[in-house]
Amino acid sequence: MAILLCTRRDTRTNIPSYIGNLIHSMKSLLRKKCTPLQHRINPDTRFQMLLRAVQARSVRGVGGQLAAGLPVNHRDPALGNKTPLICAAEYGFTEAVIKLLDAGANVSLADATGATPLHMAAGGGHVSTVTHLLDYGAHVNHLDAHKSTPLHYAARADLQESDCGKVVKVVEVLVAAGSRCNLKDGEGRLPLHNAAMAGTAALLRVLTTGKNKATINLQDNEGHTPLHCAVIGARSLLAVEELLKLGVNIDTRDTHGNTALHLASGRHINHVDEEFDGNCLELLLRHGASVAVHTEDGNNALSLALRRTMWWGRPGSRDHILHAVHQLVAKGSKIQDGFAMWRMVESFPSLVPAALNRSFIANTSSRDSPHLHLDLDFSPLLVSSKRLQMFHRQSPLLPQSELPPPLLQDSELAMLQYILWEGRKQLLLHPLCHSFLHLKWLKVRKYFLANVMFYLLFVLSLTGFLLFSENCPVGTPTTESSVNASTNGIQSDNSTSTCMWVGAQSNMVRLTWWCLVTFNVLLDIREVVQFLQNPLIYFFNLGNLLDATLVFCVPQLLVVSGSEGNVNCCLAAWQQQVGAVCVILGWVRFMLFMGQFPSCGVYIVMFSTVARNVLKFLAMYVFVLIAFALAFYVLLRGLPAFHSVLISLISSLVMMTGELNYEETFLSGSPDYSLGLTLVLLVVFIVLVYIILSNLLVGLAVSDMQAIRQRSEVLRLTRHVGMMAQIEALFRSPLVPGQLQHILLHSIAIIDKNKSPYITINPNHSNGLADSLFLLMVSTLGGRRVFVKLFEAVVSGFIPPEPQPAIPRKMVACIVDVALREHEMDKWEKRLQSRAMQGLPSSQPRSILHTTQIPPPPSPTLLTRCPSLPRIMAGGGRASWVRSFLLDTDWEDEASDMIHSNLHNCQSYNSYPSHLRPVIQQDPSARLEEMRIQIVNLQATMGTLLHTIQQQHTHPYMGHTSSTQSQPFSSVPEQTPLLLPTQQHLV
Repeated sequence: MAILLCTRRDTRTNIPSYIGNLIHSMKSLLRKKCTPLQHRINPDTRFQMLLRAVQARSVRGVGGQLAAGLPVNHRDPALGNKTPLICAAEYGFTEAVIKLLDAGANVSLADATGATPLHMAAGGGHVSTVTHLLDYGAHVNHLDAHKSTPLHYAARADLQESDCGKVVKVVEVLVAAGSRCNLKDGEGRLPLHNAAMAGTAALLRVLTTGKNKATINLQDNEGHTPLHCAVIGARSLLAVEELLKLGVNIDTRDTHGNTALHLASGRHINHVDEEFDGNCLELLLRHGASVAVHTEDGNNALSLALRRTMWWGRPGSRDHILHAVHQLVAKGSKIQDGFAMWRMVESFPSLVPAALNRSFIANTSSRDSPHLHLDLDFSPLLVSSKRLQMFHRQSPLLPQSELPPPLLQDSELAMLQYILWEGRKQLLLHPLCHSFLHLKWLKVRKYFLANVMFYLLFVLSLTGFLLFSENCPVGTPTTESSVNASTNGIQSDNSTSTCMWVGAQSNMVRLTWWCLVTFNVLLDIREVVQFLQNPLIYFFNLGNLLDATLVFCVPQLLVVSGSEGNVNCCLAAWQQQVGAVCVILGWVRFMLFMGQFPSCGVYIVMFSTVARNVLKFLAMYVFVLIAFALAFYVLLRGLPAFHSVLISLISSLVMMTGELNYEETFLSGSPDYSLGLTLVLLVVFIVLVYIILSNLLVGLAVSDMQAIRQRSEVLRLTRHVGMMAQIEALFRSPLVPGQLQHILLHSIAIIDKNKSPYITINPNHSNGLADSLFLLMVSTLGGRRVFVKLFEAVVSGFIPPEPQPAIPRKMVACIVDVALREHEMDKWEKRLQSRAMQGLPSSQPRSILHTTQIPPPPSPTLLTRCPSLPRIMAGGGRASWVRSFLLDTDWEDEASDMIHSNLHNCQSYNSYPSHLRPVIQQDPSARLEEMRIQIVNLQATMGTLLHTIQQQHTHPYMGHTSSTQSQPFSSVPEQTPLLLPTQQHLV
């Protein structure tokens, strides 16, 4: 062990040289007579007695031990080679320090760690002891084994808040004695770093002033500035504010890419100080901390704050994180990945639209510029199940939020499926989600159209076979024949019972029969694959149930029966009934397919919603129909319309539509003894059922239509997500070969995993004739290289254009509105911050100068997102016009989740009621501040103008000096200050 301790290993050398170095080290060890580690040594009894005397602050006891023979410079190895002077200085026993120094104690003798008495006295905040040690010649810049000076010890003193003044006094004494504030310790830290970590604001001012002042932005070995240390220490908010006033770089990144904002927002859950973190986050944002900076892991401050939402165990942590997320989103932080999107949708759904607006990036604020291009960042909608599981495993505590099943799928639609699973359908109306769905539809629609065409051919084959086939005569016995013989009319060796189709339509029957067999087999294969993929979800889909019914019923039609004599093939009575059911289900299923087209979806949604509500209504009031049906059956069971209970119920339902047949049924067919009661029941039935219930049904249908029109876009997008997820899940089936599965999934993918998740569009870019022809041919026929060569041969200097994403114009207009508003807001905040920074010394607070002309805000509709956030106000160099939000994040109303000012011009929001539309409000306090600044500037300008006019009036008398030439306008007693009406109102 001793050999290894004395040997220095060089990893860059090879094995022979390493062995040679080892032998050399062993020889040198023997020469130095290195011995193994000895057993623990007991401390000297006299030194222990002296230590007790120091602790008891007994000068007589210290002198007694010295008189007993204890050397004044004794170094006890059991206590780290401490001397009596070091112990006395550590406890701040000034009288004992003086006595030991007078007795000849060495003031510079250090212990095993290299700490001198001055180190210990400074670290304890003992002012008088430090003063006497300096008077006796203590070296003020002595370095210990860790390269720390006494000033480092004093700066990191962990004392009570009432004792901070002592530490400041010690630092002032050391600095006055020549201590250098810019010396680094072994970790590359200045005393300023230690003071920031300890949270002593007054000490920071002392260390950053004077001749040897510390560098405010110096980074240690880990890249931490004093601001990083102040945030990590979480001791005092005043220390953070003091560093910001001194001009520290607020966005400096450490070796891991963390800024002070990252440290405040993403502090470990076990070490969080909610009050400090909330106020510190607010303070950093108010002083211009960037929310767009990412760590080395690619996380921004919002993602780090959202990680805490996975653990709500601590009391009050929910409110703290809610406050932090509100501030970050209000300052323009964006959702950067699927993890942050998941936590936002689950915890803060009302903030999701505002955070998603930052996914639209414009390069200019000019709407009509031909160079305008927009970047659409689809990162929030792309989920990596491996990344989510990694975050889940790295949790410091047992997470209370399990990973949702939709997010565990490696699919581009996983996040949209989770949004529906969470019940936040209105988020699909956001332009980012809407455009993503549209682009996904353009990729998927070719397979959907193929599916629709396949089903159309299947329904046409079924319909043609039933139309061209003949029914067997009523009362004629039928015999079943083999499929091959019944179709082709050929005698079979295995069966003596054959039939054949006769007549002019026999060829059509054979053709439709074979087509029906082919499409039915393909339909069976498709349904088996879907069932094996997810049996539980299969039976909860109406379309799948219709397909399963057709798969069971259609083969019964293919086994054709023959009439008596085995000559003519026909459909038996039971096959006629099965065929009637199949043709209805087939065309209804095809209608549902058509409803998934964007232009037809709203009508199918209206039909299905009204049908569902009517069935619920009838299920509620069916007992009234049963009651009248039983009454009519008892009184009129002799009539055909009421001869059984079931027929009586159906007749009552028909009577509900107005088909009463009053004279024939109730007057002529009713017995005389019950005629009066029958008519009374009929009148009651007309009032209760025909008038009241029928009108209720009509009113319900009309009200549903209005509600559906308002929610039609949401319902259509919901159906689109389900349809595209079903197609993608079909491609991921284990029954699909691996190579084919990869090709199919790649053909419907919007974003390549190896490329950037950004899509760029140029709203104002128009192609010429050659470009349009080129793009048309490429999109229809493919073969880009061939067409490039062709156009280069025809058109000189032809540059092939890049195809743009096919996004509808209305959607592009909505995206442009959102992107330009965010761009204008960023420009406005940067402008205010830069104006606030101009010409201010580092010792003065960074506030907006009254003499600085502030440009007007871009638009009143762009300014605030909620007046209930007074924490983001003017001051600290930040914008006084800010964006804020509605604080309630637990709304259950779907429409309320999407109230957002940036979408009020979108078509999907114009249908909202007026009380649900976005309300754009201004921050009244900020607006008054802006008006006051503008009025002061205007008054100063008018004062200068009046002063010039007065000089012109006194110009003929050059010999006389006017009083107005030597005094400012505000000090002229004859002049009355000009007050505008608005200023008078403010005063």
